[in-house]
Amino acid sequence: MRRRCGFTLIELLLVMVLLGISLVGASRVIRAFSSMYDDQAEQDSLVSQSRFVLERLNRELRDITPYSVRLSSSGQNQCLEFVPFTHSGRYRNLPLSPDTRSYLDVVSLDTSFTASAGQYLLVYPTQNSDVYSNSGQRVQLASTPLGNDGDGNSATYRLQFTAATSFSQGSPAQRYFLLDNPVSYCVQAGQLWRYQGYTWQSSQPMPGAGLAGGALMATSIINDLSTAPVFTLDNASLQRNSLIKIWLQFANSSDSNTVLSFHHLVQVQNVP
Repeated sequence: MRRRCGFTLIELLLVMVLLGISLVGASRVIRAFSSMYDDQAEQDSLVSQSRFVLERLNRELRDITPYSVRLSSSGQNQCLEFVPFTHSGRYRNLPLSPDTRSYLDVVSLDTSFTASAGQYLLVYPTQNSDVYSNSGQRVQLASTPLGNDGDGNSATYRLQFTAATSFSQGSPAQRYFLLDNPVSYCVQAGQLWRYQGYTWQSSQPMPGAGLAGGALMATSIINDLSTAPVFTLDNASLQRNSLIKIWLQFANSSDSNTVLSFHHLVQVQNVP
């Protein structure tokens, strides 16, 4: 007599139950690995973002105009403002008060040396107001700013001012700076924005009050700006140059317990 092969109903149900348990376990393992992968991917993204921001800040801040750094905070917003420069060199015969003159003869070995109409020339800044206002150390260049000083030397130039002017004090190193437009980095609502192309202002501008547009540089910033500001300035002393301290804290959106913290120091290399 031929033996019958097959499953009983109970055996079939047992197999289905075991398969269901296996699938539930497997799906949990897959979800766990998927969550771990997502967390790691987001963490890698935050690390890459922080490296980009810190490198950009380091490049821009280490070679800026002396005494041009300004900090301002309002609630959970904080802004760092500074002024780059297009050229720096030595001058000759600076007109010191009460003497006035409508030009300044300068020396430059840069064969591509140039200046722009309306650009500001700065000599020996010792405070923010020297950089951001015409306080006796800053003067604006004329519509035709660059000329020949007539001495036959190709390394010397004449910078024309908009009007006859005098300077309050000269630089011990006879150094001048041709200023570029100011730049601001602002932390607002957990994001870092970069602003440029706005007008010069004697009081530091803030987002919505002199600053608009801007380029998004970083997200997921969780610094409590009242106790852990992103930017801190140590002014120059006789022993060292100015130091800008940067402290960025980033949070993983899927794991609030994971916080990435980055500390960075930038030394402002230029002196008046």
